[in-house]
Amino acid sequence: MTHEFDTLAPFKRLLAVTGAGLLGAAALAGCGILEESGSDSDATEVSGEAVDAAAEAAAGDCLPQEVIGADSGEFAIDCADPLAYWTITAITADSDAVATGGTLADPQPAFDLCGEEVGAYVPGKLRTDWNMIYDQTTGAVDYLFCIEAIDKVGEDGRTPKVPDTGECFASADLDWATLPCDSAEANSTVISATTFEVADWAAPDVEGALADCAGGYYELIDQFDRTSGVICFE
Repeated sequence: MTHEFDTLAPFKRLLAVTGAGLLGAAALAGCGILEESGSDSDATEVSGEAVDAAAEAAAGDCLPQEVIGADSGEFAIDCADPLAYWTITAITADSDAVATGGTLADPQPAFDLCGEEVGAYVPGKLRTDWNMIYDQTTGAVDYLFCIEAIDKVGEDGRTPKVPDTGECFASADLDWATLPCDSAEANSTVISATTFEVADWAAPDVEGALADCAGGYYELIDQFDRTSGVICFE
């Protein structure tokens, strides 16, 4: 049973639409290769049972790729489950964060809890992200949590890692993943990958990094409009 609006006390819990791999009812938003930011209308309503289950979650627990599906009464799942896609690296009910428009009014609580690199695309590293369960009416965040993709090859042959030099990917993918170069879906090979220093993510030297790039390129721009690196590919 999900929380419904009440004439006396409107109360509705939603899962934020943030970034990496939040597919299905909570669509990709913000840090996909081609996606834009989401809003409350795109977020997933969370059942009361799932909210209660989140209270028992801890770092080291695992989540499916679709963090909470529609009408799900679960939160964390067994890490041995084939559907396990993310590991929770941190979770708190005391972040003092505030949600607005389906995301954080100020991203600093996510950086404080998850680290400055959360959500950034870094060549050779597993994808990371953050999410939250929040009250749509008040904007109060019940649970803020950080996640990192599990280092394993999925049924689709993809590893949820940003490709590095010499690795391959599919340009049609909606989010970064590494594919074996002999995969029928792999149509791009990374010629070179540059990672910028965190302090430079707001204004990196993209032109300098691409000076010797003879192929196509992607700027690795995340949901916070930070450019963590560039990939030159053929």
